[in-house]
Amino acid sequence: MPADSVIPDIPGVPVDPRMENMLRESICQVVGVHGTRFIGAQPVSFTRNALQELHVENYFVAEKSDGVRVLLYCLRHENGQQQVFLVDRKNKFKYVPQLRFPVANERNVFHHQTIVDGELVMDREPDGRLVMRYLAFDLLAYNGINVISKPLTSRFGRLQTEFVNPYNEMLKVANPEFIKSQPFIVTMKEMTKSYGIEMMFREIIPKLKHGNDGLIFTSSVAPYVLSTNTKMLKWKPPSENTVDFKLALQAPILNGVPDYKQKPQFILLEWQGGQQYTPFGQMVVDDALWEQWKSTSTQLQNRVVEVTYSPNDQSWRFFRFRDDKEHGNHSSVVRKVVESIRDGVEADELLHAQGSIKAAWKQREAAEEEKRRQQR
Repeated sequence: MPADSVIPDIPGVPVDPRMENMLRESICQVVGVHGTRFIGAQPVSFTRNALQELHVENYFVAEKSDGVRVLLYCLRHENGQQQVFLVDRKNKFKYVPQLRFPVANERNVFHHQTIVDGELVMDREPDGRLVMRYLAFDLLAYNGINVISKPLTSRFGRLQTEFVNPYNEMLKVANPEFIKSQPFIVTMKEMTKSYGIEMMFREIIPKLKHGNDGLIFTSSVAPYVLSTNTKMLKWKPPSENTVDFKLALQAPILNGVPDYKQKPQFILLEWQGGQQYTPFGQMVVDDALWEQWKSTSTQLQNRVVEVTYSPNDQSWRFFRFRDDKEHGNHSSVVRKVVESIRDGVEADELLHAQGSIKAAWKQREAAEEEKRRQQR
């Protein structure tokens, strides 16, 4: 990602705990599950097996933005007043009073029990201005209709026609003050067929106004999965794969007590679920970074950190803090990321496979057309 990449803060007003728990139950009920968990799909890391998957099933590919993952949840009261909430990966809700999302082809009727998946990014415009955008990429429900069992092609199409287009049409006739009050611009995330890899690398990514750290491949025929989704593949160059851990400091002992003025050991804790963590290994921190943290009194204990793997000395090194996450990656995810580092696919290999991925896609397409012809 660019050195000047800016991660946006999620706008809105925090919801009080009692109402927040009610909203968690409500959003789960809309998609047909019990409980209060975060319902967003989580991708798995890309391996050579994933490369084979692109040859046997249709996938869409999009750039992996350096932003903040956010679900957008619309509710409407009996009086017609709409409330819009943003939900982060910690399952924390923020109310955004400025937002309104109208129903298509209806006058003054707004979305109710609609759930959109997307990410907030901070775009740097040519004149230097920073503009927040919400890149919508999936639809879980609209107006109480649960669509997670539908293929992505259907969900993405409905997202455009039922949600984004009506919003943009509303803005065309809205008064200037309302337009100014919008905390971000809503747009569709650009996707293409999985054999458009070269276009992603050569055309789309170089023109981005926000940071990027890879690609996301999502099955165009599979349903939306609430949690770890093996049909959503996160590709990064193997050397840039990262893992999130919770950090624990182990200070040197001086006269029988921990001495935090000296450089401690940085223990990486692997999440086992619930509140359970086990030691995974250590993070290497050079003296300059340690002195910087110490001089600024940076809080480190129990903070989630994103680390990269250095093959030169086989060490894990600090990349950035992940304050948007309550936990590090689950142990099952850690294993998959480690595997993707060892068994990763470089960009040139991905590009080399584009032709055969396209040929396989076209072959499936022709077989489907022949099947339809015979049925007629």
